[in-house]
Amino acid sequence: MSGGLRMKSRKFFAVLLILSLVLAISAGCAKSNNNGGNAAESGNTTTDQSTEPANNAAEEPAKEEKPAWQTEKITLKYADWGDEKIEGEMMKAFMEKYPNITVERDKSIVWPVEEGLTAAAAAGTMPDVFMLKDIPLAVTSDWLLDLSPYWDADEEAKTVYKNLADLTVFNGKRYTMANFQFAQGVFVNKTLFEKNNVPLPAYNWTFDEMIDLAKKFSKPDEFYYGIGGPWGNLAFEEWLPMNNDNSVGWNSYDGEKFNFSSQAWIDAYNLKLELRRLKVDDVMTGEEKKKLWGDEGAWTFQKGHVAMAIDYSWNMGWIPGEMKKAGAGDVDFYPMPSGKAGQRIPTIVDNIGVSSTTKYPEAAYELAKFMTWGKEGFLKRIDVEKAAGQPVTKYPVSDQPELWAKLEANITLPGEKEVMKLMGNAVPLPIVPGWNDFAKWDTDNKFTEKLTNGEYKVADKAKEFEDKANEFVAAAKAKMEGN
Repeated sequence: MSGGLRMKSRKFFAVLLILSLVLAISAGCAKSNNNGGNAAESGNTTTDQSTEPANNAAEEPAKEEKPAWQTEKITLKYADWGDEKIEGEMMKAFMEKYPNITVERDKSIVWPVEEGLTAAAAAGTMPDVFMLKDIPLAVTSDWLLDLSPYWDADEEAKTVYKNLADLTVFNGKRYTMANFQFAQGVFVNKTLFEKNNVPLPAYNWTFDEMIDLAKKFSKPDEFYYGIGGPWGNLAFEEWLPMNNDNSVGWNSYDGEKFNFSSQAWIDAYNLKLELRRLKVDDVMTGEEKKKLWGDEGAWTFQKGHVAMAIDYSWNMGWIPGEMKKAGAGDVDFYPMPSGKAGQRIPTIVDNIGVSSTTKYPEAAYELAKFMTWGKEGFLKRIDVEKAAGQPVTKYPVSDQPELWAKLEANITLPGEKEVMKLMGNAVPLPIVPGWNDFAKWDTDNKFTEKLTNGEYKVADKAKEFEDKANEFVAAAKAKMEGN
């Protein structure tokens, strides 16, 4: 074939190729218009493509479809131990955000919640979302959904402090989410300090300063004491070792085992017993309280007879106001005193979980998040609690400055603001499998009772106490590995 013929052939085929492409494009446009359901089809009229607005369906961005849990009619059952009015307002706000979801409060689950949850599990009536305390029991009872898929896909979850985010991750499964932190601190009766001409300490005080101050207020013959602890227990052994050593946590627990035989734990326990023997600690008996105030269950600090009370921020909701109203003293809430490791704030963290039997895991996860740690829900909770006249008692579990700033604006006690500044160095109470079993063994065998009354010497029995605790922990962890 000559070169000229080859050239003409190429041109001919090129024209055919262009023509075929034009026909294909025209056919594609016609097909797109038909499937798009535009005015030309619905009105049975012919529209000139040259004057058609450039808004064909093929050129429109695809609309993102909502997931089924945001469109289907859903009912979720929710259980917790919070204030009914406040939690009701939070549930209402969630339903306003998701109009397709109805949230009902499960009133059959009351404190202690584990009893109600056990009964609900047996009856097949578990709430979809619930607060709980005994995580190991819930894990071995198969109550909880693994939240990992929803948590891992949630960008906001990355803001949760790591030591709180990992509290209930066992065997690679995320069983619950931390919701709020309650800070341990020291309630200080400023009025007693003033009456005794004792200057108030600075907020960056030390443990030794606190003990020296406590001794100045001890007048047991008049039923005045320098210091008291939660539930009548100073519990120095639980937090003093970690105040002096960053490598250990609550009650000498290092993440694997307890270390009661350490000298730091033994010394802290002995100091607690010494202050009790000297009656610097609040040792007032029920009989003495009944004789003086007519109530054997009265809290000595509340009556204005203790200078300092180690306790938790959940009492912020009532104790300062009640004491001021009763003329028992003006109260401030101090950060825990510092040790060699600085001022570390012990916290107790509540947890929320989703039932393993829920039909709507995505919706249940979003409800659990909104009611607790999520930014949108927590901001709403701040407003709801403020409107209800509820003082600030709990703190966020996430590093979201907007939450902390809004919360701080509602704080009235200067000491509590100092506590908030230290929450980045908080040490949460760990979830230790086997601890409840060990505590029961301790009660049954009166081990702590014998340490307290002097029948046992702390240094002599610390290793035995440690071994028994770690025995229960190891057994419980082994049991959980099957879940």
